[in-house]
Amino acid sequence: MTLRTLVLVRHSKASHDAPSDIDRPLTKRGREMAEALAQELAHRVGSLDLLLVSPAARASQTAAPLAAHLAPEETRVEPAIYETGPGGVLDLINTVPETASAVAVVGHEPTISSLARLLHDADDAQAAEISFGVPTATAVVIEVSSTWAQLQIGSARIREVFTTRR
Repeated sequence: MTLRTLVLVRHSKASHDAPSDIDRPLTKRGREMAEALAQELAHRVGSLDLLLVSPAARASQTAAPLAAHLAPEETRVEPAIYETGPGGVLDLINTVPETASAVAVVGHEPTISSLARLLHDADDAQAAEISFGVPTATAVVIEVSSTWAQLQIGSARIREVFTTRR
């Protein structure tokens, strides 16, 4: 079975000055962090087949440099990333075409760290690193040895977790 790569990304630093939560934009520093995260992900992951993005402004603004640097074949805005929790996002990932070998999801806490912990197959240092959540502009890179449809709790392995400099 071919290893697949799943990258769970928490959006970058957002402003609290917006009429509603979904409309919160990135701060200037958040935009800089998103750019740095995208460059680092391009170095570590290469390219993407699919980029799944929450409809929240801060997520789409975080995804823009990811799309520029990782050149996904397809980018989709998925309301479930904003509206549901880890189970809903896993259901979404289970529908990814099997032709995709590298997929990123840009979303929110606590969903990103919770889903990563649920998918990880061990109680080790990697799990401990994300056990209390992840900061903004963080990527959790996960190795998936199953098909996307078969991805389930405890069936993958966290390869690395990295956060852009504050």
